[in-house]
Amino acid sequence: MDRNPVRQSTSSGTVEGESSEQEEQKTPSAAEYMRNFKNIIAPGNEASMTREFNPQVAYEFEKYLNPQKLKQHVLRSEKLRSILEHYAKESGTPLKQMERQARAIIDEIGLDRNMAIIRWCGIAITAIGKRICDGFYVNSASMANVRKDMGKCPVLYLPSHRSYMDFILMSYICYYYDIEIPGIAAGMDFHSMFGMGTMLRKTGAFFMRRSFSNDELYWDIFREYMYALVANYHIGVEFFIEGTRSRNFKALVPKIGLLSMALLPYFTGEVPDVMIVPVSVAYERVLEEQLFVYELLGVPKPKESTKGFFKALKIIDERFGKMFLDFGEPISVKEFFGHDSAQRMQRAGVGGHLQKLNRQEVELVKQLANEIIYQQQRRIVISTFNLLSLYYASQLYAQRSVTLDELARGVLHLKRIFEQLGAHVSTTPSSIKADVIDAVEIHSNILHFATGRLQFTPMAAKQLAEQIDVKRLKAHALCPQTMAVAVPMLALQLYINPCMFWLARPAYLLLAALKEQKNQQKQSTDISYDASLCALHAHVTTMDALFQHEFIIESNREAAEFETHLQLLLDERVVEVETSGRINVQDNECSHVILAALAPFLCLYYQLVVTLRKIPLELEFSNKELLVRVQQHVEQLLQQPGASASHVHPYCLALDNLNIAIYALIQRGYLVKSRDSGQMKIASTPGKCLRELETQLLEYCQLMPFAQYSTAANQQAQFHIAKL
Repeated sequence: MDRNPVRQSTSSGTVEGESSEQEEQKTPSAAEYMRNFKNIIAPGNEASMTREFNPQVAYEFEKYLNPQKLKQHVLRSEKLRSILEHYAKESGTPLKQMERQARAIIDEIGLDRNMAIIRWCGIAITAIGKRICDGFYVNSASMANVRKDMGKCPVLYLPSHRSYMDFILMSYICYYYDIEIPGIAAGMDFHSMFGMGTMLRKTGAFFMRRSFSNDELYWDIFREYMYALVANYHIGVEFFIEGTRSRNFKALVPKIGLLSMALLPYFTGEVPDVMIVPVSVAYERVLEEQLFVYELLGVPKPKESTKGFFKALKIIDERFGKMFLDFGEPISVKEFFGHDSAQRMQRAGVGGHLQKLNRQEVELVKQLANEIIYQQQRRIVISTFNLLSLYYASQLYAQRSVTLDELARGVLHLKRIFEQLGAHVSTTPSSIKADVIDAVEIHSNILHFATGRLQFTPMAAKQLAEQIDVKRLKAHALCPQTMAVAVPMLALQLYINPCMFWLARPAYLLLAALKEQKNQQKQSTDISYDASLCALHAHVTTMDALFQHEFIIESNREAAEFETHLQLLLDERVVEVETSGRINVQDNECSHVILAALAPFLCLYYQLVVTLRKIPLELEFSNKELLVRVQQHVEQLLQQPGASASHVHPYCLALDNLNIAIYALIQRGYLVKSRDSGQMKIASTPGKCLRELETQLLEYCQLMPFAQYSTAANQQAQFHIAKL
């Protein structure tokens, strides 16, 4: 297994212990890498669901437990007995009653296995996949790389999470490649679905309550079940480190609760190591796309139900393109942490209710979680529609319409840029126009060609008013005209967001260069080349800190990435740094695309801060009250003819991103949130002045080369209002 510790980058731009020459030798070309993807539902490639299943187990034992014996193992363990005795003594409850309670909790949690149901599900997935998708593409080489290291220690599969299809695909692919289907952590909302809960359990799901912070007994029993699942069971464990589906198609801040539990057997010395497999899942079109857009605007999430599941099957009449699944280089926890066995053995035998990670261990787990998210994003395949959306948005901001020929050329240019950065792109240059036409057809609900030019697919405000009860919206009751503008713009932004892993820091660097160029124009004397680079690096670090919860790209590779991104901007003739230290920035297509990617996020943070500045310092407010204020403010700006002067974008209405920005301001000390009431107020801490932050964000917004951010949105608003 590859050692993937969090290591500092050296000044040469490579990771310590690895030369750039070694990197080149083991890194295949972009085209070679994409050829490793195999469509496993193509005619002739399908898996037989009736064949004998003799899988490679994740962790080899002399004797294997079945699901029922696993539960008995937990119930009879000394650790669980000490837990129950602890709670019986603390609460004055008879031990027998505590044991019955524990058995009921274990039965609620525990997974099961029924091969007949697994085979039936496989047949259904194959049939539905062939009908709605252009293929399930799996990187066979990376799967083989994972498989060769199996058997020596427990395995944790940690996929990115953009759709409910993620865990279905993982189980299907494990069956296809003869790997034991892992136990999958699932929420209790699935457990309560009639019929579906039982089916999921019998295909390997184990269930956890969304919140059990007030039920310490449940917490400890769940932790002991997870401990046994990792240390004493052979199938591997799968869960989503982001905790929930990302409705905006960006990586979320990792949640370390389940990861910490899963690593306890390692910290106690009961297992020699844990192998972590980051899994990257990408979709040309996500099944829940429309649902996510509505939820971002405040439409309540529908409750999971069996009736809702069958209602959702109407999607079989739609096209969703290709689905890509890639496996990252396995991470050895032992090598990542650099632990010795004596350190870990000190925990052995301690009761589960006393097991807590110390501060140093928590920090190590956080670093590991960030590395997992980083590796997930590196291998997410960028589709033609991702690049098309990015290019089209940049042209919208610049008030230009786009033809098929221009799109094809723009997408190929972006493919070259992304591959230079290290991304894997599915676009085929030899059939670029066909790829673009196909991508637009798949997403005809968002975009279409009219009179030879690409434009948004009209969405009537009347139709939205009929579909959505504005009284039930989570924040402000947005008017149908605003919704009609926001829905297609947010849908387009969803497909731009996966690109932000690659473009966020180049965008920071480009803004830094624009800012330094402006500063230098006011100076009469030259500065040194090194001083200019230091100034650029300082600006990038400042923006990294501001957007650290927005773009999860922390990895201690900043120095190497700074050099990579600077080289990209030099190669694309966007930035020139003279030997005298003078910085020159060119306004070209590459700079437009990079800045267009960041523009909606800058606008959102700016409008949030503008809204906060209108709130009296002494006033306390809830999260919902703040969301309502921001959405009201943004809606008013979008309806004004001169909205562009206010740096506004429909993305400023997205609740998930507003919540991320609010959390970022809390973490950075601009807002103070009460732990007890949840109420917030503006901080009066010295050095945390919202006015200064507003000025900083406004300066960044004004550096954008776009004459009007929201011209296209405003034109659409007028179009929809006229249709009413």
